[in-house]
Parts: sequence; structure tokens; C-alpha cells
Amino acid sequence: MPHLDDDQLEGVRGWLIDRVHEHRLSPTQRRVVQHMLDSMPQVAFASTIDMAEAAGVSQPTVTRIATALGFTGYAEFRNAARDAVLSATPPAAAGAGSTSATTPGAALAHERQNLRTLEATISSDAMRRAVGLLADSRPLGVVGLRVSAALANYLGYLAQRIMPDVHVLDDASALDDGLTQLHLDGATTLLVFAMPRYPAATVRALVRARELGMTTIGVVDTPLVPFADLIDVRLVAPVGQDLVFDSHAAAVTLSIALLEGVAAQDARRTRTRLEAHEERVGEWEHRTP
Repeated sequence: MPHLDDDQLEGVRGWLIDRVHEHRLSPTQRRVVQHMLDSMPQVAFASTIDMAEAAGVSQPTVTRIATALGFTGYAEFRNAARDAVLSATPPAAAGAGSTSATTPGAALAHERQNLRTLEATISSDAMRRAVGLLADSRPLGVVGLRVSAALANYLGYLAQRIMPDVHVLDDASALDDGLTQLHLDGATTLLVFAMPRYPAATVRALVRARELGMTTIGVVDTPLVPFADLIDVRLVAPVGQDLVFDSHAAAVTLSIALLEGVAAQDARRTRTRLEAHEERVGEWEHRTP
């Protein structure tokens, strides 16, 4: 087995990271890939049995990871990894100059890139249209299911500080009733967070919103989501895929930018509501004696 210096090792890891970024992996698969990154270059010469035992998963799981990365099977993956190790070519050097692929440092580097990508969304006509639609809808409905529920509740919590009537719908079983009530109460816009993996109920909510005549705004990870035709205004916030679970830093930043725009639409209302909130802060904020 060849000995690789640090730069060569980073190059080989970069080769695998590039494959991961090109394909969608489950959290379990990402955990195994992290083990592969830690085990470079040995993984390029390991059997499925060795890899499964070392990572604490089944052999079929290892094989599925290889196919998920675009190979016909583990043998082809191992041959490609072996070629990368033996040649130690830094096209893999796509990874060169970045922080270690196995640490959160690499994830932070890619998050910075995601945030730079977000600049195009925030300065777009779609963003300006979304702000106007959100500001004009009363009440405002915000949908987020499963992992997207955290994003919906985050925006909803802060939106209530500057808007008079905000409803967060994060329960799939009550979604249809909630959408119907929003419509009856006069809602004209529905904001939907749809991060991978996309719940079927989220897509049904978009269909229902269309039936009710509401304009849909979707915060999505890619403009190519399979239900793009159900979204009137698409706002793209890329997800970080380097660690076991997705990172939604871009979506959080986009949420704050949306609220900033909404706040500016009615500055007097915003000021009045924020001042009223500040008057109550002393009742719950912890203060050092």
C-alpha cells in the first residue's frame, strides 16, 4: 500500500468528497463515507467485508453506498479509489487547499460557498416578489414538515414579532384543515419550506394551496425539485451535505433576509410591534443579579 503525504491524502479525500457532492446519500451512508475518509488510503484496498466490519454496517449497505455514488458496484468503486490513491493526482486537488474533509472545518468551508450562492437568491426578482407577497398576506401561513419543521417554526416565531397573524403548520395530519382555515380567514400566500428528503405531505400541501387560490412561495435546496411546477416563487437555499445530517445555514439566513424585507414594507407597524415586545422582555429574560 503506497504511503501518501498530507497533500496527497487530501487530494484522494477530495476525490471522494466530490463524488458525495454529486449524489444524494442518506445519513447512514454519509456516516460510512466519513469512516472511509478517515480510513484513506486503506479503504481503496479493502473488501466489502472489511469495510462493513470496520464501519459497523452490513455488506449490502457498503454495496449500496457504492451504487449511490454512481458506480455499478463496490468493485468499481474500489478500483476508482485505488486509481486515485495510486496516481495520487490532485484533481482530487479540488479538495486541496480546503480544510480536512473529515472535520466540521470542511463543512464550514462548503457552508461559506452555500452562503455565497445565496447572494444570487437574495438579490433576485423572486426575492423581492416573495417579500411583497408575505407582507400582504393576512394571515400568513408557513408550512414545514419533518426536518423543515424547525425552519418553519424559526421563521414563524420571529415573524410574529413584526406581523399580526402568523400560523405555522408543522403537523402533516392536520395540514389540510389548517390550509382550509387559512383560506377562510383570508390568507393569500403560503410559505413552504421543503428541504430533502421531501415529505409527500408537503407536495400535497402545495397542491391544496393551488386549489384554494393561494400563491405559493417555496424555500427549496435546488431549483430542480420534482414539484417545482407547484411553486409560484422559488427561493433556493442550498443545504450542506458534508456531515451525517444536512445543514440548513443558508435557509436560516434566507429566512432572516425575508423577514428583514417584510419589516421594511411597513416600518411603522414593525417599530410599534417590536417596541411592544421589548416592553415584555423583562418578564422572561434572565438577568444577572
